[in-house]
Amino acid sequence: MSLRQVVRAIVFGLAFCAPTATIARDLGDGPIGPWYVGIRQGIIASNRELRHDGDLTSLQFGRRLGEGYELEFELAQDRLDFGINYGLRHRSAQVNLLLVNREPLWDPYFLIGVGAIEYDSPVGERRGTDGLVAFAIGGTWDLLASRRLQLRADLRIRYDLNDTEQPGEDSRGDGIFSIGLLIPFGTLR
Repeated sequence: MSLRQVVRAIVFGLAFCAPTATIARDLGDGPIGPWYVGIRQGIIASNRELRHDGDLTSLQFGRRLGEGYELEFELAQDRLDFGINYGLRHRSAQVNLLLVNREPLWDPYFLIGVGAIEYDSPVGERRGTDGLVAFAIGGTWDLLASRRLQLRADLRIRYDLNDTEQPGEDSRGDGIFSIGLLIPFGTLR
């Protein structure tokens, strides 16, 4: 993904996340919460065999929308090497809606995301961009009493629409386990 495409994706994400007050009024049953930024690292299993096929890095920017919802913009990149240094790379941008069940010790969530994914393959059909849909279950845990640092982990299924008959590009989807940190900023309510 070029710098120009990254800037466009960030501007789109900020424009999409900016009107959260209106969305929260419609969706939320509580006060609008703080903005947050997060980073996750994960491993990917790209087929039915549960093995480590590649690694993922992701950056999120979002906001809590009342007691039960969060809206976030996510940029991610991964590399699938299948243990043989294959070199299939993906870059994606997506918007996620999190349905959160606030609990005293942790906040479990269900995630639904849509976006676009770009692939760069070492062989065959070398480049392309397709749509993606993601579903996840996960949770966040407070690491500090001030709630200014949280641990986040989720198990995700990412379905992309690319089917180039290459390893990792077979339209079956990818399983992703990731863990990372969230840093809320702004007023905590």
